[in-house]
Amino acid sequence: MKKFYTILFMFYSIFTFANTLTVKNGDSIYSILNEKLTPKEILILNKNLKKADPEFVLKKGVTYTFQSNKMIIHDGFTKDIILDLNSLQVKIIKYPVKKIDTVISGEINYSLFEAIKSMGESEELAVRLAEIFEWEIDFFKDIRPGDQFSIVVEKLFCKDKFIGYGKILGADFVNQGRLIRALYFEGNKIRGYFTPEGKSLKKGFLKAPLKFGRITSTFKIKRLHPVLKTYRPHYGVDYAAPIGTPVHATADGIVVKKGYSKANGYYVKLKHNNGYYTYYLHFSRFKKGLKIGHYVKQGDIIGYVGMTGYATGPHVDYRITKNGKFINPLRFKSPTKTLPKNLVSDFRKNTEYVEALLNSSYYKYAKLQLLQ
Repeated sequence: MKKFYTILFMFYSIFTFANTLTVKNGDSIYSILNEKLTPKEILILNKNLKKADPEFVLKKGVTYTFQSNKMIIHDGFTKDIILDLNSLQVKIIKYPVKKIDTVISGEINYSLFEAIKSMGESEELAVRLAEIFEWEIDFFKDIRPGDQFSIVVEKLFCKDKFIGYGKILGADFVNQGRLIRALYFEGNKIRGYFTPEGKSLKKGFLKAPLKFGRITSTFKIKRLHPVLKTYRPHYGVDYAAPIGTPVHATADGIVVKKGYSKANGYYVKLKHNNGYYTYYLHFSRFKKGLKIGHYVKQGDIIGYVGMTGYATGPHVDYRITKNGKFINPLRFKSPTKTLPKNLVSDFRKNTEYVEALLNSSYYKYAKLQLLQ
């Protein structure tokens, strides 16, 4: 009898898996059902499907099952779409998603990716954690063995299966003995990660490298060059000002280039954390004592407006790149550096729970707190 049930189970398994298929390139509702329904019936069914779910698209990789004259499309983990091949009606079943706030703590031996993967978590979590702290830590240079992290993250479950991560509600990172805390907050058009004091984790850029001036040329893919008289890209913004006007670093960084070229005149290039660079062209002169390798802070004077190189008037050409790609400085959104006073109370109330979770995640927390 036991052998009989074993064979029966094997046949049941084969039958079940044989009827669970995967959408391939070129598949459509018509190509899948053309042997089961007439073209008119498929048209009616497809119309009912669009009514039930106007945004539905049959995507490659989605699985579907045939059961008792029904086609069940498993649209991700959270939704099943049931096509009745007899009545040509469509039914949608949505499964609830549960959020569980989870604390994940670890220590780095080699890299953040290795540490998080070794805990059975996804690399996605490492990327998102690095993005939160990217203005405080250079994850290519600053990480040391023994650095620690603790993350409060929403884990999402559907039908008792883990389906991904929600928001990272807060995180601690101990880098070379320095504790940095990030708390997530949304309110009054502000959203992001802040220190417990309400300061943005992202160090903002100044909107312009000059205190005063006017824009004479914007970021354009195709612009008639005023000197060369040919069309070419202009990857910066020109700020006109009198010769000798101070030019300021728009963010903390390191001087990686300082020199002269035929086109750029006297220019400075600054390196910022995690792939950002800023450029300042056409100086009349540099700030006295400025050298390659020097660290400058946001707002420091690095040079003075001129019209050296290819320039028809005194100005500074300001440019930004991220991972080698030029960004339009006028569209580059610099985050708010400090929460407005009217939001501080809400911020503290909303993050109190997350702070309590982070505080309980370190048995050495009292000691680490002294390192701030």
